[in-house]
Amino acid sequence: MRVSEFRELVRLVRSRRRSESDYRAFQGFQARLVSEYLARRGFPFAGARLVDLGSGIGGYSEEFARLGARVVSIDLAPPLGWRSPGVSPIRGSALAVPLRDGAADAVFCASLIEHVEDPGRLLAEIGRVLRAGGLAYVSFPPYYSPVGGHEFSPFHYLGERLAMRLARRRAEPPEWVHQVQDAPQEPRSFARLYRGWGLYRMTIRKMRRLLSATPFERVELSTRYFPLSFVHWPFLGEVLTWHAQFLLRKPRVQANSSPLGRQASAAPATRNR
Repeated sequence: MRVSEFRELVRLVRSRRRSESDYRAFQGFQARLVSEYLARRGFPFAGARLVDLGSGIGGYSEEFARLGARVVSIDLAPPLGWRSPGVSPIRGSALAVPLRDGAADAVFCASLIEHVEDPGRLLAEIGRVLRAGGLAYVSFPPYYSPVGGHEFSPFHYLGERLAMRLARRRAEPPEWVHQVQDAPQEPRSFARLYRGWGLYRMTIRKMRRLLSATPFERVELSTRYFPLSFVHWPFLGEVLTWHAQFLLRKPRVQANSSPLGRQASAAPATRNR
């Protein structure tokens, strides 16, 4: 990431809650950075069937469609009345994706896995909807990083109860969110933040363990945007990595016992990022 890009990202982070257009600009800028990284590693866009899981208000989906992908954006609460060329928005759960097996060339899943109670099931659904040889991008802020508590950071280091008290006002969605999505209820706990999603302790170590139980091939593990990465460091990497990104490939040949094709029954679980 260049210095000018870092400055722009900081500016967008500070302004993202002011309005829908500000948040969409924040998502779109990140989408451009991520898509450049993915394109260099062979992630398909032009003509590809791409699923954006936990698509939120659709900033990433719009950028991927601009690059030529046929995007299916899936979220528990897609923006009301939202339409964008090349994007098909679907209300649905990431733990029971409403698509057939092998329907996607690629799956993009950013800042979602830490919000589902059963991350293993999420990985199984990603594998199920991917075609053989397809690529998946899964990223998240490790829980013990300074931003791992999301809207409760950095108070999450003090425990759930105290964090919710200290960050209550910050955790309430801006008014414009109520206008573009179903209005969420007041957060009551980390596990029951809003309708259908919460906040769980996802770590790099846990993600590695989950992946070891799947046939996914890990193409790359790195830190999002920044060339200096601590993501492979034990313990310290959990604190110093602000956003870990996993680039995965579904094997071209799978055994019948593969867990990637299982667990397709309905269950709640997608969030807007």
